[in-house]
Amino acid sequence: MDLSKYAALFLAESREHLSSCNQLLLRWERDPAATDPVGGLFRSIHTIKGMGATMGFAGVADLAHRLESLLDVLRQGRMAADARTFQLLFRAVDALGVAVEGAAAGREAAPDAALASALDDATAAAGPAVPGSPGPEAAPPRRRAADRPRGRMVQVAIRSDAVMRGARAVLAVRRAEVLGPVSAVRPPLVQLEREEFDGRLAFRIESTAADEELAAAIRTAGEIEAVQFGEPHAAEPAGVERHRQIRVDLRRLDRLMKQVGELVAARNRLGVLAAGSDDPALAELSDRIARLVSEMQAEVIASRMTPVGEVFERYPRLVRDLARELDKRIRFDMEGEEIELDRSILDEIGDPLLHLIRNAADHGIESPEVRVRAGKPAEGRILLSATRGRNSVALRVSDDGAGIDRAAILAQARREELAGVDPDTLSDELLLRVIARPGFSTAQAVSGVSGRGVGVDVAMTRVRALGGTLEIGSEVGKGTTFTIRVPLTLAIVRALLADAGGERYAVPLAYVAETVDFDARAVTALRSREALVVREQVIPTVHLRDLVASRGVPAPLRRPTVILEIGERRTALVVDALLGQQDIVIAPFDAPRGMPPYVGGATILADGAPALVLDAAALL
Repeated sequence: MDLSKYAALFLAESREHLSSCNQLLLRWERDPAATDPVGGLFRSIHTIKGMGATMGFAGVADLAHRLESLLDVLRQGRMAADARTFQLLFRAVDALGVAVEGAAAGREAAPDAALASALDDATAAAGPAVPGSPGPEAAPPRRRAADRPRGRMVQVAIRSDAVMRGARAVLAVRRAEVLGPVSAVRPPLVQLEREEFDGRLAFRIESTAADEELAAAIRTAGEIEAVQFGEPHAAEPAGVERHRQIRVDLRRLDRLMKQVGELVAARNRLGVLAAGSDDPALAELSDRIARLVSEMQAEVIASRMTPVGEVFERYPRLVRDLARELDKRIRFDMEGEEIELDRSILDEIGDPLLHLIRNAADHGIESPEVRVRAGKPAEGRILLSATRGRNSVALRVSDDGAGIDRAAILAQARREELAGVDPDTLSDELLLRVIARPGFSTAQAVSGVSGRGVGVDVAMTRVRALGGTLEIGSEVGKGTTFTIRVPLTLAIVRALLADAGGERYAVPLAYVAETVDFDARAVTALRSREALVVREQVIPTVHLRDLVASRGVPAPLRRPTVILEIGERRTALVVDALLGQQDIVIAPFDAPRGMPPYVGGATILADGAPALVLDAAALL
């Protein structure tokens, strides 16, 4: 059986187990007296070892076996875990991750002899096993039913959510063959490679082993849901509903989303043609196609939605290592991991969060001595949270550190001739603009953590490319919060169409709070800038006609105003006319040199004409 086709599945599942290992190690290190983490670690490493052996990845299986042996003595209480032990465990998990990645890519590297020796030495230091205690590979005591081999049918069910079902089924048969000859395998082994294999397998074995021993041997294949003895039933009991899941390559979902985008554009165009026709059959067909495309669009978007926890889970280990490197005590908490985002956005948001978390650990959290002198707990706290808005998700990185010294930022900015304002007027918005300048840094020296002035700059650039915004709030002595706001999905968005000077523009509805009429009697001034009073709230205005330098077309007497809202900030965008709403497909947009910052993309409207998509964040 060719197992190479299972390499991607092996990699995906191993990554999940390794991520779980990191989370369990962090829990265990925080509470060394806890017993649950070591058991979970042992099971995850044992699973990786079994999968590695099944795939023929000897290096992965060997390293996992050595790590499993150390975890076994820790699990039995034959030695206590100290700081050196935890560091060795973290090092081994990292090395196992590298080995898994290399093996899956077809370049299995030679084992790390120093690490293997350290694991063996730590295991040996615990002394010999207590008589009667099971080792990592121990099976239940061998109990023979009779001196003569006994034939029986065995039914094996692989877990419905398991990956590599075919490989596990083959491994289960191989484990059974150790105890006796196997025959009458159903379905045949050659059919286990097919995608329709549902995880249920039956075979006949001639063995002197007891049922309990045979079942235990089969279960070592991993992900075994049930082992039963007797003839298999022809069908499942009535009322039993099977929920089947498969893993889908993200590239297929990307292509499917692109095709759905093309369908949305075609649906919009068909709707315009049907509206201008007197043919009732065409109108009916257009309505039916519109409903079907809308349903398909919703299903495809739903299939791409992924909990942000898949990205969040990589950061606790990062903060733990940063704290050790910076000689600080930092507690890392997460909230809202169940909030979902489009997979394409989730893949891109990881780096901005990484830079902001590193920034919080280095610049935000003080050393334990400084915190104690300031009357704070010696241990600092970084909180990574996600909250759902109307059409967007807010991701926040907060710390309870020293806050941003605005005077120091201003002094550095003046030295670099970046700003010339008084520190008392350095608002959060202006502060973010200063610290997000490429190369700007207040660090006294370049280190492995910071000092090159790329952290906030990279975060700002990546977030803006996703159609999102970055905000900052800071108070001296109390801490700093960075907030990233991103849309739920990028490919297809609902937009409000507006006219300015005879040209049409699209404004994503995710940032539209309301629309009002521009009333000259409600115009006032806010810091020497025109503003509009809307229900006792003063909102600065932006005239789209002036922004795009429209000439030749006279301004209408009645001018609608779109209130844009991002977080706590609002802007009144004054336009010539509102043209309705439309689902638009935002095309990839490489802005040419000199393109105004308020242009965030381009799209094709229902009538086939192009239109620019406005970046709401740049208008605030």
